[in-house]
Amino acid sequence: MLKAKSFLMFLFSWSCLFWAQAQESFEFEGPDNAPIYVLEGDFTSSYTLSGVDYYLDWSCTMNPATGSLSGAGNFALDGSFYYYGWQNIDFGGTIGVALTAKQAGSVVRVNGKMALSGGGSIAGYAVNSLTITYTYTNVDVDPDLGQMSGYISAKGRASVPGYGSFPVNVPRTYLSQPLPDADTDGQWDSTGDWTAEIDATVDGKGKINGTGELAVLDEDGEAYDLIAQKVTGRVKNGTVSLAAVGNNRTTSKIKVNLTYLQADDSTVPNKSGVSAYGQSRKF
Repeated sequence: MLKAKSFLMFLFSWSCLFWAQAQESFEFEGPDNAPIYVLEGDFTSSYTLSGVDYYLDWSCTMNPATGSLSGAGNFALDGSFYYYGWQNIDFGGTIGVALTAKQAGSVVRVNGKMALSGGGSIAGYAVNSLTITYTYTNVDVDPDLGQMSGYISAKGRASVPGYGSFPVNVPRTYLSQPLPDADTDGQWDSTGDWTAEIDATVDGKGKINGTGELAVLDEDGEAYDLIAQKVTGRVKNGTVSLAAVGNNRTTSKIKVNLTYLQADDSTVPNKSGVSAYGQSRKF
């Protein structure tokens, strides 16, 4: 939705003042059918996998241009696993996260790895080194349903003083669980809301130039990041077409395209779109 009472009047006035050049500012609110979700925040979560209970406490940031996620934190796990019989396990240590997020229909699909490193005990034996790398495959994050589901597997090694080292493997397993509560654990249930602010001039030939700023918002209406953009476009036959692109090489894949009618300020269906945080939506 456009939020500028004078913007359309300005464009109509422009058509009467053929040689004039004027400047106007407006804000566009992203529609409900074109959300951009940000998987970023401080998280505390727990789940059970192959008989072992996992407790994770970590922070994660998301690159607005690529959708890649990186983070670090701590973990604890306890339970039992089968290795020549059932063995008790109790560990704690640090977490390193390297994931990527891409749009997949109405959900955000996450792939990548989480590395755990620490120590503890297995079957009553002290373990001075445990390294496990978890691989996440096609984990779909659905903020609308408040669920995440996909496949997880793991490989690693544990070192026991006096006994050497042995492998720790978790076969590919389907995992489904609720997303962490954003009020206490992070922003996994990001609202998907975003706004685009445009400051533009239109010359006598209908050419538009200016600057813009894209903001993807959290549940409190605060921006995760503010992306400065360069704006170009034109006015022709009653239709306004704008293209806002990140103004440097790092943010050049972050885009907002708007096509709407002067007469009633409505967007032309399927002619507008937004791309950010590894996601692209048309509306």
